[in-house]
Amino acid sequence: MYKKNLNWFQILQILVPIDRYLNNSGIHKAYKLLRSFYKGSRILVFNKDLKAGYWSVPLAWEVDEAKLKSPKGKIIANYFRNPIEVMANSCSFVGKIKKKDLIKHLNYDKRRPTETLFHYRNQFRENIGEWGFSLPYNKVIKLPEGNYKVSIKTRLQKKNMLCAYYKKKGDIKDTLLLASHFDHPYQANDGIVGSIAAFEVIKRLTKKTKLSYAALAAPEIVGSVFFASKYSQKENIKNAIMTSFSAVKSNMVYARSASKHNFVDKAFSHVLNFRKKSKIVDFRGIIGADEIAFDNVAINVPCGSFYRWPHKNYHSSKDNIANVDKKSFQETCDIFQELIYILENNSLFFSKFKVLPKLSHPKLNLYIAPRVWKDSTEDEEYKTLFKYIKNKDMKQACVKAAANINVLQSLISASADGRISIFDLAERCKMPFIFVNEYIKMWEKKNLIRRKWINPFKVN
Repeated sequence: MYKKNLNWFQILQILVPIDRYLNNSGIHKAYKLLRSFYKGSRILVFNKDLKAGYWSVPLAWEVDEAKLKSPKGKIIANYFRNPIEVMANSCSFVGKIKKKDLIKHLNYDKRRPTETLFHYRNQFRENIGEWGFSLPYNKVIKLPEGNYKVSIKTRLQKKNMLCAYYKKKGDIKDTLLLASHFDHPYQANDGIVGSIAAFEVIKRLTKKTKLSYAALAAPEIVGSVFFASKYSQKENIKNAIMTSFSAVKSNMVYARSASKHNFVDKAFSHVLNFRKKSKIVDFRGIIGADEIAFDNVAINVPCGSFYRWPHKNYHSSKDNIANVDKKSFQETCDIFQELIYILENNSLFFSKFKVLPKLSHPKLNLYIAPRVWKDSTEDEEYKTLFKYIKNKDMKQACVKAAANINVLQSLISASADGRISIFDLAERCKMPFIFVNEYIKMWEKKNLIRRKWINPFKVN
């Protein structure tokens, strides 16, 4: 029994060291724990005999024993010490084998000589009849000659597949889905951290929203394939974003959806334009995972991906809880909150004034003179705007954009006829959306402007 109200890192500490394969007892245990940690989330069940095109619900790979012993009887690899020491979906094999034959069954990487690698490919190749172990290359080259004892006892059996789903319902059913794969045993940043980031974003949406938002934790690709086939229309999923590698201490990357032109792509690019060490690439431009389950002509749900790269510990024993960077995780959540802020607030704006407003008039007090802004400024108009901007990088971005304030003030009065949106205005002025939006709100409060919200899934 675990404490109530665990924070995200404590949840990860519990979930990471579980043998989470596509559809085994380990991932089923992890899903039930995830549901208990996030109240309101639910488990989706896909029948063991279900098919979707060429996809089938994967067989459960259960391990009763998987050990490799040296000629002197020393344990070299053991599934129950760390599951990645055994190749995924290894078939049963019990017997003795010479070193030269054992080498053919070993997975290692000379470029990462101290790390044990996660061998994942056979998860998608059931009944392939292969077995093997993963060892660090430095251990492989020191293996002595002799007979090694292999004892692998495994079972493949039909089992219902699970996913976890967590939704925040808004005023309308149109939904943005945040998704990440939940499998990969003992791996932290590759997959499960993204699932927890997605669930945290949903959990933190405590206020009423116009759109609906959801998080999905699924077995990689195959889970998303079955979810998309059964639920994408039922749940009104209009756009999706993958959230893998959310806590890697590395650069931020947003990979656009295949179309590259939907509003979510534009909004995410806008957010990262004001972040350091970030870049935009095309669909699956560096790495990819479940995007393809959504972003295809059959399902037709645009799906981008936000992640950290390079990930030097990718698919290795060093992708562990110790290498989860808390600052990167929080920044990921902040970025998604900024994206949601844009989706919830972007509007067309229309004038209610009959002549050009005198912004410096005491009854308006909306004029902001171009200057170099400082966080310590005593000007009331700055205080009013800065109080909405918490993030340090975003606040600094507003400081840098100060020279364009006169352009912004002029364009509001020149464009307040519904021709362009607040987002368009922010892009044109090269200013953060949050600043432009909050400034227009000040005009609205003075009864100079009225707004009309734009559904982001109905614009290009």
